[in-house]
Amino acid sequence: MTQARQEGAAAVAPPDQTRLERDRHVAFAFAAADLLVETNLTGDIVAASGAGQRLLGRPVRSLPGLNVKELVSKSEQPIILRLLKQVRASGRVDPISMALTRPDGASNPVLIGGCHLPNIPKSIFLSATALPVSVSLVPRERDDVTGLMTKDAFLETAERSATAGGSDQLRLLQLDGLAGVSQHLAPEQLSSMMEEIGAALRMQSVGGDSAGRLAEESFGYVAKAGSDGQQQDQSLLKEISDVFRSVGLAEAQIAPRLASVTLSADGLNEADVGRSIAYAMNSFIKNRGNGPVVNSLASGLAEAVRDTVTRVAETREMIEGRKFSLVYQPVVNILTKALHHYEVLSRFEGTKTTFETITFSEDIGLVAALDMAVCEQAVDALKKHSSAMVAINLSGRSIQNEAFRQAFGELIRPLNDLRTRLLFELTESVAVEDLEVASSFLRWVRKLGHAVCLDDFGAGAAAYSYLRRFDVDFVKIDGPFLKAALTRTRERALIHSICVLCAQLGCKVIGEMIETEDGASLATSLGIGYGQGWLFGKPVPELPAAIIPGRRKGSSETWL
Repeated sequence: MTQARQEGAAAVAPPDQTRLERDRHVAFAFAAADLLVETNLTGDIVAASGAGQRLLGRPVRSLPGLNVKELVSKSEQPIILRLLKQVRASGRVDPISMALTRPDGASNPVLIGGCHLPNIPKSIFLSATALPVSVSLVPRERDDVTGLMTKDAFLETAERSATAGGSDQLRLLQLDGLAGVSQHLAPEQLSSMMEEIGAALRMQSVGGDSAGRLAEESFGYVAKAGSDGQQQDQSLLKEISDVFRSVGLAEAQIAPRLASVTLSADGLNEADVGRSIAYAMNSFIKNRGNGPVVNSLASGLAEAVRDTVTRVAETREMIEGRKFSLVYQPVVNILTKALHHYEVLSRFEGTKTTFETITFSEDIGLVAALDMAVCEQAVDALKKHSSAMVAINLSGRSIQNEAFRQAFGELIRPLNDLRTRLLFELTESVAVEDLEVASSFLRWVRKLGHAVCLDDFGAGAAAYSYLRRFDVDFVKIDGPFLKAALTRTRERALIHSICVLCAQLGCKVIGEMIETEDGASLATSLGIGYGQGWLFGKPVPELPAAIIPGRRKGSSETWL
């Protein structure tokens, strides 16, 4: 009996190996993912397991019968369908970032990966891994048409990639002719084409969301280090061509061109290399018509990066070594010719103009350091002069920089009696984005006793917004705007209305680039009280004595 029992026990069949292997693979999958979905080749869900309620707001048993594209927003449907296509072609794809949508409209960011097994040819397997709040993707501004990041958002992404220390590739796609053909497509065709272009670029990019629309016909994306660039480029160009054909466009109507550059530090610190890449991209995009063929385009981009890296280093050295000089241009009462104050202007060595150097410094994030250096030298010059009044320019980007505001405060707090001789001009070369911070800063400057001026009024659309938000003592009319008023009635009417508005607000008005008596007479007739330009004096290298030619002896003016 005992022997029979022992033999019977020995005769029990071992566990089914196939089922065991299956259970192991499922366990491995759930160790790395929160949701598993099996679809057919067109994306119809045939099976699902995992956290459906948490990620999708619905139980997993309700998913079979839906198409996988119904699990994401309309804007991301072209991407997930393209993912299925890529899985079928290559067998697997690296996880890409997307957002699963819930019936209540909320969404959950996830990483979606996929594979296609040769022994199960009619199925595609997808995995979704929830991203915790601590590492969820930061919301990014999107282009409404393509779903790609906007230019600024993409530049931030490229900068982060450049400073991460890897060797990812930054790729630029130029679609010459896109703007022209877009005008002749039906709205639904145009929408479909642009969504598909966006989906194709995202699928080529790191993490599935490192692509952006840089201009109407320019796009960029960050490609993973070590990828086969040539093969990837050919694949993308084929996909783009297929998209054009799908909306009835002939192959020659749009000419796609690609360029790439490796994102590497090249000896700069992390902050500078990120800024260099961003600035080089901006410069290259603005001049994209100069490269008629792919090779020229690619070498142009690489050269722009190299030149920018060099210039960043030179600009930083110039600022830190104080390798610039200050000059002073008089601003006078137009009617009396009495000197009112001097504007402090910077001069730089080399072939770059002052405007180019300052805008470059703004683009790469060094303008706060430059403004601080100019302020320090101008204040030193003012301390050595008994009566001169001076105006110093501050970039809109500088006053939004907390470190600059702190250093600036330490510089001007001890000035005491010098305050009535020191004005600050807010330039409009860079738009002020944080109006509340800027407004608070300017109120504090005025409360200390310094006058404030809005520079270049009329040169940009933000001028009236600034005048509405900021309390200022002066408004300076942009020089070309005032010059145009010599021959155009429209400009004269606009400038006159600005002067009337400023009078009602208690602001004085300064006119720039007044070079002739006709210009001075026009400025006076329009309501401009103060003038600056070669008619009244060219910039001089030192603060002159208290009286300049044309000033009435004994006359005295104040900011207010």
